[in-house]
Amino acid sequence: MKKTALGFACAAVSVTPLFAVAAPFHCSPADFGGKGDDSTLATRAIQQAIDRCAQQGGGHVTLGPGVWLSGPIVLKSNVTLVIPDGVTLKATPDTAQFVDAFLGRPTQPNEAFILANGVRHVAIEGGGTIDGNGAQAWWPAAIALRNTVRSGHPEAFTAKYQGIPLANGMPRPWLVEMNNVTSSEIHNIRLTNSPMWNLVLRNSQHLKIDQLTVDNPSTAPNTDGIDIVSSSDILIKHADISTGDDHIAIKSGISAGSGVKSENIAIQDSVMRQGHGISLGSETINGIGKVTVSHVRFVGAENGLRVKSGRDRGNKIGPLQVDHVTMTDVATPLLVTDSYSGQAGAAGHALIAPIAAAPVTPTTPVISGIEVNHLAATGAKYAMILSGLPEAPVTDVRLRHIAITAEYGVQARYVNASLDQVSITTDKGKALAVGPAVTLRGEKLDN
Repeated sequence: MKKTALGFACAAVSVTPLFAVAAPFHCSPADFGGKGDDSTLATRAIQQAIDRCAQQGGGHVTLGPGVWLSGPIVLKSNVTLVIPDGVTLKATPDTAQFVDAFLGRPTQPNEAFILANGVRHVAIEGGGTIDGNGAQAWWPAAIALRNTVRSGHPEAFTAKYQGIPLANGMPRPWLVEMNNVTSSEIHNIRLTNSPMWNLVLRNSQHLKIDQLTVDNPSTAPNTDGIDIVSSSDILIKHADISTGDDHIAIKSGISAGSGVKSENIAIQDSVMRQGHGISLGSETINGIGKVTVSHVRFVGAENGLRVKSGRDRGNKIGPLQVDHVTMTDVATPLLVTDSYSGQAGAAGHALIAPIAAAPVTPTTPVISGIEVNHLAATGAKYAMILSGLPEAPVTDVRLRHIAITAEYGVQARYVNASLDQVSITTDKGKALAVGPAVTLRGEKLDN
């Protein structure tokens, strides 16, 4: 066992979204013939109740007991959809009622089971469950296509889905989408069995997500918990996420000018279980601004905190401020890379091998301002992976009060960092494996 002192500070971000405000008008899908019997399609009844409340200036649409089977639903301004504890709103397995969603396309009808588009003061709450029927209707085809691609036949994907990156996975509907939405919230709701991404926040401002549970198996393909795209002033609190891809992914689009940067995002007092981590990227072409993560616990995740971009999709990224996080059995607690290509990184020496320089372009990622304060992790494989580019090193990384036990130590190349009270304990190799152009200030490493 080798223990080495490596050697930072973190500020919290205050995000103050406006909450949904609804008039005291109550609508019930049962009044329009809807039934929660898990067999009668209730799409029309639920939509009529939403429309009726909207016509009255707003109100609450409450589902009665049972399992409500439905096709795509559209929320309206000033309407709160209430799914009480023990009640399930379940997507029909009839895939013909939906269209595929893709980050590179504008929002279109029926691309999400529940869609709020161009509205304000909407909410979903109540303690119940939204079930996307993904295991029955969507996952088998996506898994089969992924296996075909991985067996050496990418043309099976690219011929059918032209212009869509392989890393996206087979396009499918999203479970809940808010696009161009302001002053709204989701409170005390469970999302499960999502066809693809669970909760998508696009081009929106002043949103609060509180007591959200996302529950999908680790084998569920491309089932990000929350995707924040070109949105700002977002507060996520008391989330509990377990899924088959990123827990939370913060993005800004895949083509320049397709959106604005995402910024002023706070993630607090939450638990991340199985999944790929809280990620900035990889689609960062319009920039990522200030993100704070505080008092978050990771258990059994593939990654903890990730900043990932690439030469074809970058912009200015940061600052990321992290404070008081714990990680148990997380393979890589901190991963920062601007040479991401759909994989977290290769094993062994490739993590620190030299990279051929390239010209700086408008899509070169510029990662700066990574602050991590009070991080404790046990059972890691790699303590950290910090991987910049020769033409764009990762700069202003500040690490303070860090304690990590891992199989391998920090893997670093093209990075400039300062260290203060950082302890890395390894089972194999050195606490720090150094590649080209690594500058460490503060405490020195004993290699």
